[in-house]
Amino acid sequence: MKKWAKPRLLDEAATEAAFDEFVEAFVPGHMHKRFSKLFWSAKPKFDNRFFVDEATFLDWDAKIADLAHSSEGKVEATVIYGSHDRLEAHVLKGEPRRSLRDIVMDDWQAACAIVRADRCVVYLFVEPKMRGCVVRTLQDPHL
Repeated sequence: MKKWAKPRLLDEAATEAAFDEFVEAFVPGHMHKRFSKLFWSAKPKFDNRFFVDEATFLDWDAKIADLAHSSEGKVEATVIYGSHDRLEAHVLKGEPRRSLRDIVMDDWQAACAIVRADRCVVYLFVEPKMRGCVVRTLQDPHL
């Protein structure tokens, strides 16, 4: 059964806004500039100081439904990839039963994502060869 709709490429302004939201929610303030610079590099290497204390590592098999505490409704994932010259972001819409591996298809390059569910927003980050994601879940402030 298909769980994601066709990915939609975001324009440059929407991509920048999504990346800024991710950095604001996931990276400590004093590390914003260094994180952004390293995210664009060819072989980024991040460590714990780049992530807020509330972020935790989860393996690829963690389900969005478990992170969002709900298997009902739909989720929207904005996945952002960096390259040496630009950011690229895609929006995926689908079911909360997907795993982290289904959002960030592989770990061959650094990527971050914002997953919006009914009751929360899940921020996740992966770097090359990480074999999972660093994740932070926040309750939706608009509830």
